[in-house]
Amino acid sequence: MIRTFIFNEDKSQWLEEENTLLAHDICTILDEENEIIYFWSGPKSNKEKIRRGYKQIKELISNFSTLNLQLIMTKSNFPLDIQNKVNLLLESVKAGDESILRFSRFTTIRIYSISIIISIFLPILLFIFLSSALTWNISNGTYEVQSSVYDFWIDTSWLINLIILFFFSLNLIIGIIEYENQVIIFSLNGLIISIGLLIYLNQGIFLFLFQEGSTLTIYYILQQDIFIFLLIILITILIYEIPNIYKLITFFKTYRKFIF
Repeated sequence: MIRTFIFNEDKSQWLEEENTLLAHDICTILDEENEIIYFWSGPKSNKEKIRRGYKQIKELISNFSTLNLQLIMTKSNFPLDIQNKVNLLLESVKAGDESILRFSRFTTIRIYSISIIISIFLPILLFIFLSSALTWNISNGTYEVQSSVYDFWIDTSWLINLIILFFFSLNLIIGIIEYENQVIIFSLNGLIISIGLLIYLNQGIFLFLFQEGSTLTIYYILQQDIFIFLLIILITILIYEIPNIYKLITFFKTYRKFIF
């Protein structure tokens, strides 16, 4: 019987794993029939993790002196059945010939899991808040809004979008650290659009053509101008929201057990 174990760096212990093997993992494959333990390290596993894992597996073997276990440390030249087991575990995080995700650190996995959720939630909050303009007083197809309410509406929307910009920047940094192309592309897309929205919202009172009768304290805005504005915001948000929702689904499908 062949059993596989992955070294959990946070818990500093070997845990049995039968489904997934990642590029940052170090793994031991126990061939119970031949009493051999094969030590495998992924291409992204760091030297300190390998050192700690190897030291601990040596200590575990020494504690079972009654067993004649042989430890073999290699990255290749495994027996065919052992290599097939490794390949099977690696295939679980692939789609076709391309990796879905290749995160190599528990820290970046957990930070990204939080960051991408916030990156998806905040644009929805932004659109809902901007849509509050539809609740302004309306008469004959024209919205009436106090200047103080309008300024708060713009300033708060600008602040929310600034926070969105920060989290897309964080996602981009994580993508660069992990060499994860989808994260880089989707985050860069959100980053560019968020900067564009910041510039757009920064126009303030110049976003709309105020109608006749507007004063320094009361603004009159055509209903259709508000509709067009919200449609523009919705389309731009969807451009980065849809890819990031897709990424969130694939990310949690692959890495959920490393997050919780």
